[in-house]
Amino acid sequence: MRLLRLLLPSGALTSESKWIVFAEAVLASAKFSVPFLTLYLAESQGLSYVAAGLLVAIRGLGGLLAVFLAGAAADFLGEKKVLGIIIAGQAVSACVIPQLQGFAALAVGFFALGFFINGTQPVFSSLIVRSMPVRQWTQVYAAEYWALNVGFAVTAIVGGWVAAWNYAWLFYLEAILTAVALLLVIWKLPKTGRPRRRRANIAPSPCGILRRSGQVLGRVLVAAQDKLAVALISATFLFALCLSQMTAMLPLDMEQLGYSPDQYGYVIFWNGAILGLFQILTGEVLANKPKMRVLTVAALISALGYSLLAVTASQLWFVFFCVTIWTLGEMMDAPVRNAVVSSLAKSGSRGRYMGLLSAALTAGYCFGPLFGGWLLEQYGRTVLWLCVGLLSAVAALIRHAVTARVGRRLAQDDGLGPTVSG
Repeated sequence: MRLLRLLLPSGALTSESKWIVFAEAVLASAKFSVPFLTLYLAESQGLSYVAAGLLVAIRGLGGLLAVFLAGAAADFLGEKKVLGIIIAGQAVSACVIPQLQGFAALAVGFFALGFFINGTQPVFSSLIVRSMPVRQWTQVYAAEYWALNVGFAVTAIVGGWVAAWNYAWLFYLEAILTAVALLLVIWKLPKTGRPRRRRANIAPSPCGILRRSGQVLGRVLVAAQDKLAVALISATFLFALCLSQMTAMLPLDMEQLGYSPDQYGYVIFWNGAILGLFQILTGEVLANKPKMRVLTVAALISALGYSLLAVTASQLWFVFFCVTIWTLGEMMDAPVRNAVVSSLAKSGSRGRYMGLLSAALTAGYCFGPLFGGWLLEQYGRTVLWLCVGLLSAVAALIRHAVTARVGRRLAQDDGLGPTVSG
């Protein structure tokens, strides 16, 4: 709590927002299994790299579905109730997975775990909007992002120690800490009822939730008719596909080279620590820079980090060095891509564009493990990291190619054109 107060201006965190952010930090710290899923499947379950990547992709599909369903469910049932259901489901799923044997059973378990883990984020965002004054949104979201990164860093280093001892306990500890987050939600989060509707006599139902989810998906697909936005967002999909290799194929690559799970945990901790320490400062530094140029350079820097890893990874310090490079690209990309995509949309359709962007990010993290697992198993680590570097470079080329068109689109939008396009 004291760290949150130091991070934000005095008075930025109310009692309610403090507990929302703290609950999210606990949940982020509970995801012990996430950086080690492919290691668990390959070493403990004896699956091939392709099969491990496919199961992680199935987990991503569950998360993609949750993006649409969870927010719609919160509209019908209220955020606090939906959070309770989703977090309880996450705890149960994590506890059950170590008992599952066989690809089919693991596929069901991983799909459920992905759904429940990813389902909390849109609901927490909705809770912040509903329960916090508009003037506090920016500060609370800043604290939220910081909490997620710090939680990820804690998860990586502790998870590495646990994985070196027993993979099953990654899931058991995840279930225990998730249960703690559930208690925080029940006892500390503000109460929320169902949002008011024009027709109050309509009771919530599964059919209504599905209908609402379909409407959300339909609105997102409207944004897909904007070819310029699709081109820009396709680069984001490639960038996310590359980033997914850090938790999908990097642990398997390091395991092949003789590194232990706890050493991989230190590497992932380093990534989270850099983001936690410098992400907010990076956003401030880049705020007035030409945004399309920043996005292009970010993808090129990441491409350099991935490609260097293809050369050698025989020394742990060099793995840290490569991860540092692509983390710099990640830091540059994260605060800028949302602003650019949002600027392309009219004020009444920004939600649709951001929904399409979120879907692209989720899809990249979903299909990246399958793609990486196939490359690593069929062609080896050198081809894997060279191809990942190439895809990041392609993302940079796409961004560079549309820079002028983005500038023309925004040229008459309150002078945003030069700032965005450079």
